[in-house]
Amino acid sequence: MDIRRFLNFTIIVILFTIFSGELKAQEDLWTTLGDIEWYQKYSETYGAEIGFPKFNEEAKKLNGKEVSIRGYMLPLDTEDGSVVISALPYSSCFFCGGAGIETVMAVFMKNPRKFEMEQVTFRGKLELNETETGLIYNLKEAVEVEE
Repeated sequence: MDIRRFLNFTIIVILFTIFSGELKAQEDLWTTLGDIEWYQKYSETYGAEIGFPKFNEEAKKLNGKEVSIRGYMLPLDTEDGSVVISALPYSSCFFCGGAGIETVMAVFMKNPRKFEMEQVTFRGKLELNETETGLIYNLKEAVEVEE
């Protein structure tokens, strides 16, 4: 094998390794966020017992930290200007399929814009929401990561 072929092959292997690692990190983040327990507590807002999230230790360590996450855009109009992404395609998401609320995240962008139905990667500060309103995962000060 000549040196050019060797270098081309090496570059391809390196790029594949990096790309595979990024995909694995995305899967691992959604898996970490998906590993959640629930407990019942009375809600003054709703006047009934409702489920509240009990986050795992790995998720708690990420609270307030900058993370990157890739998800499928959900076609929702929100009052607070956020967009919503899902770990799963629209046909399988929390709102349409059998998945739970732990598979979706509200994204609050620094520079909001409209999105078509697509898969998008965002980077921002993860916020775990233990209140009785809103989604349980928020990504604050988010920016779109170009791929």
